[in-house]
Amino acid sequence: MEVSVVSEALSQLYNPLSSPRMRRRADSLLQNFQRTPEAAQTTLRVLQAPIVDKESPQLKAERAFAASTIYFTVASYVRKYKLENPALWTEDERQQHEALSKEFGVLCQEVWNIMTGPNGIAEEFNVQTHLALTIAVILLRFHEQHSESTIVAAVEWLVQNQVNPIQDDVTSNLTNFAILLTLKVIPEEVENKRVKFSKTKRAQCEVMVHQSAPYVVKTVLPTLARAIDADDKQVRLRGLLLKCFSSWVEYGNVPPTLIMESGLLDRAFQETMYPAFSEDALLVIREVVRACNNNACIPLMELVMKNFVLLGKHIVERLATNDAVGYCLKGCAVAMAECGQSFIMYFVDCTLDLQPGSLVYEFLDTILYFTAMNDLDISNETMNFWIDFRAYISGKHERRIADFEAFISRLLSILIERTEFPDDYESFPAAARERFMSYRNDVRAVFRSLATVTQASEDKFIVDAIHVIFRQYELYDAGHATPTWWKRTEVYVHALSALSKSIREEDTSLIPHLFELLARKEPSHRALLRTVTIFLGVMGHWFARNPSFLSVFAFEIISQSFEIPESHPTFPFRLREEDHLGTVALKKLTHRCGAHFFNQRWLDAMLNLYRTNRATKGTKTACLDGNSLQLIVESVAYVVATVPYKDAVPVIEELCAIMFHDLAARFPTLNADDDECVEFLCVLFAHLHVLAVKIPPQINQEVPHPLLRALQTHWTVIEGILRIFGTTEDVIGTFCGMLVALFDSIRSQALDLAAAIMPHLLEQFTRSFDGSFLNVIKSIIACAGDDDGSMASLTHVLVIVVESALSHLATVDNADESAALIVSLLDLARRCGSQRPVILVRSNQLEALLVLVLHSLKSQNPEVGQATLDFLLEVGSWYGEVLRTPPELLRSSEWEGKLELHQLIRTLFFEKDVQYHLLVALFNAAGGSMPPNLIERVAEVVRSCWVCFGRQRSEVLIHRLLADDGFVGAHVAVRARNEFAGTISKPECIENSRKFKRVLTAFCDHFRKSLNSTNGAIPPTTGIMSS
Repeated sequence: MEVSVVSEALSQLYNPLSSPRMRRRADSLLQNFQRTPEAAQTTLRVLQAPIVDKESPQLKAERAFAASTIYFTVASYVRKYKLENPALWTEDERQQHEALSKEFGVLCQEVWNIMTGPNGIAEEFNVQTHLALTIAVILLRFHEQHSESTIVAAVEWLVQNQVNPIQDDVTSNLTNFAILLTLKVIPEEVENKRVKFSKTKRAQCEVMVHQSAPYVVKTVLPTLARAIDADDKQVRLRGLLLKCFSSWVEYGNVPPTLIMESGLLDRAFQETMYPAFSEDALLVIREVVRACNNNACIPLMELVMKNFVLLGKHIVERLATNDAVGYCLKGCAVAMAECGQSFIMYFVDCTLDLQPGSLVYEFLDTILYFTAMNDLDISNETMNFWIDFRAYISGKHERRIADFEAFISRLLSILIERTEFPDDYESFPAAARERFMSYRNDVRAVFRSLATVTQASEDKFIVDAIHVIFRQYELYDAGHATPTWWKRTEVYVHALSALSKSIREEDTSLIPHLFELLARKEPSHRALLRTVTIFLGVMGHWFARNPSFLSVFAFEIISQSFEIPESHPTFPFRLREEDHLGTVALKKLTHRCGAHFFNQRWLDAMLNLYRTNRATKGTKTACLDGNSLQLIVESVAYVVATVPYKDAVPVIEELCAIMFHDLAARFPTLNADDDECVEFLCVLFAHLHVLAVKIPPQINQEVPHPLLRALQTHWTVIEGILRIFGTTEDVIGTFCGMLVALFDSIRSQALDLAAAIMPHLLEQFTRSFDGSFLNVIKSIIACAGDDDGSMASLTHVLVIVVESALSHLATVDNADESAALIVSLLDLARRCGSQRPVILVRSNQLEALLVLVLHSLKSQNPEVGQATLDFLLEVGSWYGEVLRTPPELLRSSEWEGKLELHQLIRTLFFEKDVQYHLLVALFNAAGGSMPPNLIERVAEVVRSCWVCFGRQRSEVLIHRLLADDGFVGAHVAVRARNEFAGTISKPECIENSRKFKRVLTAFCDHFRKSLNSTNGAIPPTTGIMSS
């Protein structure tokens, strides 16, 4: 292929005006070219040509493609002779190897000459990297390892034979660059698995790298370092030298003594202070740290720590003189933290010298300096080290905790200082405030990790923090408080909230006094009250043990939290932009201490709070919005859940009266087109839903469930809402959800309400055909009794529901538009068949439902498909359950309905041939009429035919299906059909659901191709539609 053709293809590939088709064609041409025998020599000529215009995009693309092609050629080469042991080669194989070695050796030298030639100065780095990789692969693949020769010697041989000898600074620079880049990639190529080496050859390459590593690290790299330092023009190689050293440390298994003797580690620490090389230097340091993995590395560990201490001192000096060192601070913090985590065992297990001035002391002090930096990102990088450090010494050397306690105490003081609100916090941009608050949240975890390692340490931290708060209030009372007094108080409350679970429940001296101070209205600040409210919410365990303080301190704090505006740009009183912190604290406390809130003071306060914050017409915007009102309802529910129904009823009746009074006041005339009215009703029913869920059922009560009483009281209003909003999906969804939760919770206790509202439910369903009404009916069926009257009534209900729903669906052009109705209808039928089979049998609606199933199997809606397949699985299980049950058990009365349903299914499936038509529809579904993610479920349903109806019956249906000309699958090749029929009925296939699915899917692949060949036409199912 001509170079001009390749050049044109590259131009089309990178031209933004090229069409996608042109790009695909160009890419295909280039890939084909890379696999041609002449690709290497053609691209070599491109690379040997002088660089005329180094800024030309076309020329850059050509040279980059040429370099990657030549690398691809040598990396993907697979030799024809397979024997790895040269002693076993035949003469032909030996000659072939020698010829190949010579050919690739020439190529290797030519590539080296390109790297060290005139083009080297202007060459792009990515091109040079591919050339170095090419040389590395050739050396690894064809270099024969002998005792007197190493792979490095091969590189030296390339230098000696290069076309442009080292005669001046330019060639010296290029040669050193080529050596460093090639040496860098050699161990990386062995490790990264891109090259197609055999397992034996790769092992040989790894041995070569390990054998060469000492010479590279001890001799070659230090020699190159001296040459670089002696020539200012080679300064750009300083970073590459570090990368090369890092590569050999990572993959070369270099002994620790050689790393120390080379002087390159010291050099790396020095280079961290130079912006251009800092990143490469820190990479070296981190690789050396990872290499220190046993006791033989202790001298190297000490050298690393000494250098880190010196580096820390240099940074301190530079910062003191305002020199710019920001480029390396975060990298240094990361490297130092990794070093600390790796060396924890050393400075805890291997040394006892922790006096000021000792190595470990100074190293920990240096890390602490970075932790204390007024930069959240840098400080954060060291946190994991301190957590691991504290956990290690406490778990293994508890007797030595005191030795390290000075550092932990200083660290906690630093964290307290760093999480204190800055003086100018309120002027921070929004993004900066968010970062600071995120940092505070992260530090809470650090507080817990550092202070809760032992009982003594957490007690000390908690007591110390409490006493600081005490002193803060003493300063205020003495008139010595500063304007920023609140900040130091707030930060210690914040720290206590992080350790709230560790505060002892039996403390009746410090904690009561603490809450006494925190509950004072003055002095205070919005931010302090915010944190105090959060702290109150997480102290439920203490108040549960000491409930007498709830009505004193908790009441005051929560009351104050509602007296200030919820919204604030700097210190919002909301959690996650939604929930008011006061309502969150109230909910947490009532959940833990609900029984202690059942008194007039708390109940009146909660009900008044709910009343005043309902957005009634003509009042100001409520203080609480979003989910906060619902949290109040939840709190009330937690409280009344702890008392008998008769005590809870007055409270819930008053709460519901507030809701419906607000409804009447705000909307004298209900209007389904009023979005505000719709939203209001959704919130109202959501609050009632909370009461249904959170007030649990109780037995042997004198009065009904509190919510039942409330619904009966306000049913006239609810009935009016249903008439007006019966077709409004949002309102009906929340209303029905509330009823479902109530019926599912109290079950038989709600039967009177169910009987009363059933006519209204049916009326609204036949108006709107909203599936939500069917969910309520489904819940009622689950809690109904087994008496004849109830069964007759529910049977009548099911007849009305199914007949009206199917009549409605018959008028709909696209069944997917009524997906929710179909899903709810099939779920209702499943509930009837599973829990009340008599209803399904006596309603005589199963056949009509199976007609619906046949249509639903063609649906592309995944929810409809899932519901349809689940229903069919249930039908099979209903039939099979009777077959699997011993005859003597079937005589009991509880099996009467199941036996009737079994007989009905047999009549429909066997005598009316419904099962065959369902099987046809299932295969059509698997062939493409259903979403692909449901194929596994389809396979389950088909397999259930064997499991539930027996092998003989299923084999007859399958053979009939494959011979039916009306079935598209019958036109699949005879061999495929026979193979499918012979495999699908084997016991090992039926018993293994995964294998069954594979067999069915394999047949469906043929089936799908057949469908495509007939333009996807699926023959209509006949027979069942007329039944």
